[in-house]
Amino acid sequence: MFERPRGTRDFNPSQAASHRFVERAFRRTAEAFGCREVLTPTFENVELFKAKSGPGILDEMFTFKDKGGRDLALRPEFTASIIRFYNSELRSEPKPLKVFTLGNCFRYEEPQMGRYREFWQWNCEIIGAPSLESDSDVIALADAGLKQVGLKKTELRIGHIGMLRKFLAFPPHDQASVLHLLDKKRFADLKTALARLGAEQLFDIVSSVAQLKGGPEVLDKAQSLLGQAAKEAVEYLRMLGGQLALYGIKDFVYDLGVVRGLDYYTGMVFEIDSPNLGAEKQVGGGGAYTLTNVLGGEATSSTGFAIGIDRVVLSAGQEGVRMAPRPLDAYVIPIGQPMRAKAFEIVMHLRMAGLCADVDLMGRGPSKNLDYANSVKARTSVLIGEKEAAKGVVALRDMESGKQTEVSVQDLVAALKGGGEPKAHKTGKKPTRRATKP
Repeated sequence: MFERPRGTRDFNPSQAASHRFVERAFRRTAEAFGCREVLTPTFENVELFKAKSGPGILDEMFTFKDKGGRDLALRPEFTASIIRFYNSELRSEPKPLKVFTLGNCFRYEEPQMGRYREFWQWNCEIIGAPSLESDSDVIALADAGLKQVGLKKTELRIGHIGMLRKFLAFPPHDQASVLHLLDKKRFADLKTALARLGAEQLFDIVSSVAQLKGGPEVLDKAQSLLGQAAKEAVEYLRMLGGQLALYGIKDFVYDLGVVRGLDYYTGMVFEIDSPNLGAEKQVGGGGAYTLTNVLGGEATSSTGFAIGIDRVVLSAGQEGVRMAPRPLDAYVIPIGQPMRAKAFEIVMHLRMAGLCADVDLMGRGPSKNLDYANSVKARTSVLIGEKEAAKGVVALRDMESGKQTEVSVQDLVAALKGGGEPKAHKTGKKPTRRATKP
C-alpha cells in the first residue's frame, strides 16, 4: 500500500466533476471576454521565479536538478511563465494581448483547508492596454467568472499600491520589506521595521491607511493622511469606480489595505474573498504590474489575476451550487445474448451523436441492469430484445418516472436529445384521428 505525497489529493469522480465544472465556467467566461488560452511548461528554470519574486521564493518551491545539472522548479504560479513567453515569442501579437490558462501549480506550504502543495489556478493577463481599460476589464472578468460558477457571497476589495509607494520613499529593498509586512498585517513587525529605517513617526499614518475600507469616503481619508502622495491614486480609483459601473459592477469596497507586496505591482490591486470559507477566505487577486522589463524585455503595462480553483470549489459547495457530473443520457441493455451485438451498435450510434451513453459489459439480466442504471443515475435506459429488434424499435425507459415507450432506432437520438416527439414507427395500423373541438 502506498500513500499519496503530503499536500496532494486524489479526486473521486464526484470531486473531479466539481473541479471540472468550475474550470468550464472559467474557460467560458475568459473566452467570452476575448481571451485566448495559452499553455506553458509545468517546470521552468529556477532563475525565472527568482527574478520575478526574489530569492525568498526558493523556500516555497519544489526545486530539483535535471540530469544535466540545471536548476529547475515546478511552477508556483503562471504569471512569470506567461511574461517569459511574451518576451520571447508573443511581442508581435496584436495588442492588447489577452490570454488565460488553467492548470496545476506547486508550492511547498503547510497544508490546511483550501491550501495544498499541488493546487489549481485560473490565470488571466492583459498585456499592452491602457491602465484604466485593462484594469476594469480584468476585474470584470474575475467577477464574471465567479458569477458564472454560481457564487453569490463574494466580496471584491480594490486598492492602489501606488500611493504607499510614493509615500514610503525608501530604497527598493526597504520599501518592499515594509510593504510585505503591511500586506501580511504584521503591524508590530512593521513598527520595528520603520524604527530601523529611522521613520517610526510614519507608523500611525501608514497603519491607519492600511485599515481604510469602505466607500468613496475612504479615498478622501487616504488623501488627508498621505497628502500629495495619494492624489494621483485617489483620482484613478474614482475613475476606475466609474468604469466598473459601466460593467454593472457596483458592489465592491475600496480597501487600501490590499497591498500585495511584490515589487512588480505598480498601481491598482484587488482581492476577492468568499466569507463562508473562514480564515482562508481569499479566492483570488491581482492588479496592475510591470514585469516584462524585469524578465528581460521592454517595459509594458499589464494587468492580471489568479483565482484558486480549489477554494472556489469549496465555496461553491458551501453555497449549495450543484456541480454534479454529467449524467448518462442512456444506458443500453441487451435482453438476451443474441442482442448484445445490436446493443453495442446502438451505444456507439449514440456516442457518435454526442450523447453520453454506456452499455452492459457484465452480461447481467434486465432487472440487475436496471438497478445498475439507477445507481449510476442514468436518465434513460434503452432496452433491446428480439421482439423490439424485429420491429426496428427499442424500449426507452425514463428512469425517474418509470414511463416506457417504444421509439424507432432512427429516432432514438432525437428522442434522447429532446428534439420533439419522436416519429411513430409503422405498425401496419391506420393512425387514429384526434377529435378536435369546433
